[in-house]
Amino acid sequence: MMKITVVVPGCQKGRKMGYKCFLAYRVYETYADASEKCQERGGRMAMPRDRKEQEALAEYVKSVFHGNWPVWLGINDERSEGLYLFEDTTRVTYFQWRKHFLSSQPDGGKRENCVAMSSDDGDWWDTYSEYAALANRAAVQYIFTVDLHLIA
Repeated sequence: MMKITVVVPGCQKGRKMGYKCFLAYRVYETYADASEKCQERGGRMAMPRDRKEQEALAEYVKSVFHGNWPVWLGINDERSEGLYLFEDTTRVTYFQWRKHFLSSQPDGGKRENCVAMSSDDGDWWDTYSEYAALANRAAVQYIFTVDLHLIA
C-alpha cells in the first residue's frame, strides 16, 4: 500500500503544527469575508484549541505581523452572548483573553462578537465583526488553517 501526503499550496510559506498548516494573510477583511476566503481555499480560520497550539500560533503571528496588529481567529459568540464557539461549532474551552488593569477582555458585550488575536503578545480581544470596514483604520487580517491528512 502506497501513502501519499497531501500538499497544500502555500504551506511552505506558513507554519506546520502537527497535522495542521497555518498560513497568515496580509489582507484586510471583515470576519465573514475572511471566513469565506478560508473556506474557498479548503480550510477555516485558525482555531487554537489548547495552550500549546495557541503559543505556537502566537509565535508564528508575531513573526509575520510586526508590531501590534489584530488577526482574526475562527471564534465568535454570535449565537449566544458569552458562549464562544469555534467556526466548526464546537465550544471553546481554552481562552487567551487580554488581561490588563486598563482593559480586560472580553468587554464588548453584544456589540463585539468576533475574536481577534493581537500580533504582539498573542492575547485575544472581542471586537466588531465588520471591523475591516472602518475606513483608514487598523483592519483585521487573518490566519488560514488546513488539516493535513495522509491518504491511503
